[in-house]
Amino acid sequence: MQFKRLLDTLARSSAQAVTTLGQGQKEQDELKNYLYVETEIEKDFRRLLDSNPTPDTVIFLCGSSGDGKSEILKRYYESYSNKFRFHLDATHAFKPDQNAIDALDQLFDEHYQSAKPLVIGINVGMLFNFSSQGAARHEEIKNAIESYLQNGNQTASSYGFLNFEKYPKFSIEDGKTGSSFISELIARVVAQSDSNPLYRAYLDAAQTSPSKLTINYELLQYEEVRKRIVHLLLSARLKFDHFLSARALLDFAHHLITGPGLLFDNLFVAGHNDLSDVISHFDPCSVRSRLIDQFLIQHPLGIREAAFDEFQKSVFEGFGVSNIDSVGWLRFFYLFRDVDIGNNFHKTFQTDFQQPLYDRYIEIWRLHKNYDGSAEQRHTLRSFYKDELVSALFRFGNRLDPSLTTKQHLFLCSRNGVFISAAADIKPDLKRIEGESIANIHEFPVCLKVGDKPLRTFNVNLSFLELVSKINDGYRPNKHDKNTIVILEEIIDDVTKVIICSGKIIFSDGRNQFSLTNEVEDDEFVVGGGE
Repeated sequence: MQFKRLLDTLARSSAQAVTTLGQGQKEQDELKNYLYVETEIEKDFRRLLDSNPTPDTVIFLCGSSGDGKSEILKRYYESYSNKFRFHLDATHAFKPDQNAIDALDQLFDEHYQSAKPLVIGINVGMLFNFSSQGAARHEEIKNAIESYLQNGNQTASSYGFLNFEKYPKFSIEDGKTGSSFISELIARVVAQSDSNPLYRAYLDAAQTSPSKLTINYELLQYEEVRKRIVHLLLSARLKFDHFLSARALLDFAHHLITGPGLLFDNLFVAGHNDLSDVISHFDPCSVRSRLIDQFLIQHPLGIREAAFDEFQKSVFEGFGVSNIDSVGWLRFFYLFRDVDIGNNFHKTFQTDFQQPLYDRYIEIWRLHKNYDGSAEQRHTLRSFYKDELVSALFRFGNRLDPSLTTKQHLFLCSRNGVFISAAADIKPDLKRIEGESIANIHEFPVCLKVGDKPLRTFNVNLSFLELVSKINDGYRPNKHDKNTIVILEEIIDDVTKVIICSGKIIFSDGRNQFSLTNEVEDDEFVVGGGE
C-alpha cells in the first residue's frame, strides 16, 4: 500500500478511525493492531472480565468520543464473547426507526433474559441521557448510573463502571513530567521496525518518490522532537484543559506528517487540526524577546550571521530541508532545541523559549500532591503562599487603596471618601493540604486560613497561577480575566466574612487613620488614634 494511503488511516476522517466488529483491509488492520498501546484502564477492564461476574452484571466502559472504548472492546470480543455479550457503541440503534435510548431499553430487556453478563461501550453523555430518559422498567439500572455520575459510587456489585476520565494521560508525579501513553503512541508511528507497516511503506517511498511526507516522517523519528511535542501537548492540557483522545492523537500525528508544510510549521499552524489549533497559542514566533525579534526582522532583509549560514548548511545536509523563512526557522530552533546540529546555532535561543510559568505550576502542583509535612516542604509552600498567592490577594482586594497592603489590611468598603478595612492574617493551612487529594493534573487545592479560622478549599489551575503572577507584577485584571477572577473574588469574600467579625476595623481617608475596637468584656467601643 502506498505510504500516503497508509498514513491516511491515522486521520480522524478515515473510515478506519472507528473500530467495528467488521474487517478492514489487511495492512490497515495490521497498522491499527501495531499502533495499539495497552493502558491502565484496559488492564483494569481485563481484571474485571476475569473476575467471573454473575450473569446479571452490566459493565459500562465509558468516556468520550474517540478515547478508545471500541478498540478495547473489539480486542476482547473474540476471547470473551462466549462468556459475555458485547455492545460496542451505545449510540447505535438496532432498527432505522429506533433512537439510542430505545436501543438501550431493548438491550437491557434482552439482558434480563440472557445468561451472560453485558459489556457496553458508552459515552458519558449517553449515560446522563439514559438515567433521565430510560424506561421506568429499568429503574434499578438508572439509579445505579445516577449514583455513579453524582458521586462515583456503585450501588450494587452487579454494575461496574470504568471511565477513561479517571485514567489521566499525563503525569507530573515522581519527578517525571509527560505521558507514557502519548510518547509510546507517537513513537510507534515512526518506529524503525519491520513490524511497523508505516515504516516499511516509508522505506519504499523514500527510495522511489521522496517528498515532504518522507522528510516529515524522518523529522518525527527524533526522540528529542517527540518529547518537545509531548511537552507542548501537556502545556495545552494545563492551559486550556483540552481533551486528548487516542483518535485525536493519531489524527494529530497524521497532520504533523501530511499537513501543508514541514513538520515544525505543521505543529503550530492553525485551521487544519484541532490539536494544532490549540498548540498554535504556544508558537515560539509569538514570544517577545530581543533575540527573537532581531532574528525575525533581520532574516528577511538578508542580514545574517556567519554562524547561522554554517548552521543552515548543516540542516540541509542532515535533513534535506531548505528554503525556510524566518518564522519556520524559529519553529525549527524550538522543536530541535535539544538536538545537536552542526555548530548548534539554534541553541542560542534556548533561554528565550523557556516557559517559567509552566515549570512553576508543575512545581507547586507536586508540592501539594506529595506534601508530607517535612520542614523543607513547609518552608517552600509557605513561601509560595506568602510571596505569591497571599500577596496577589491583598493587591487585588486593595486595588482601590493599595496603601492597605503594606499594613496587611484588607479593604472592606468606602463611605464618603473614607476607606474601611480590617487586619487580615492570611496564611496556608498546611494540615489541610496534607489531607487533600488531587484527582487530576490541571488543578490543585488552595488551603487557606485567616488566623485560626479555616477557609473552604479552592481548586485552582494554571490560568489562576498565571493571573496571580501578573497581579504581583502590577497587572490590573479586566473583563477578559473574568473566569479566573471569580476565584479571587470568592476567596476574598470568604476572608472578608472572617475579618469583619474580628472586633476591630480601620478608617482612613489617605491622610489620617483611626481604629474602632469592640471591647466585648467592657461592653464598649474604643476609638484609637492613627496607626
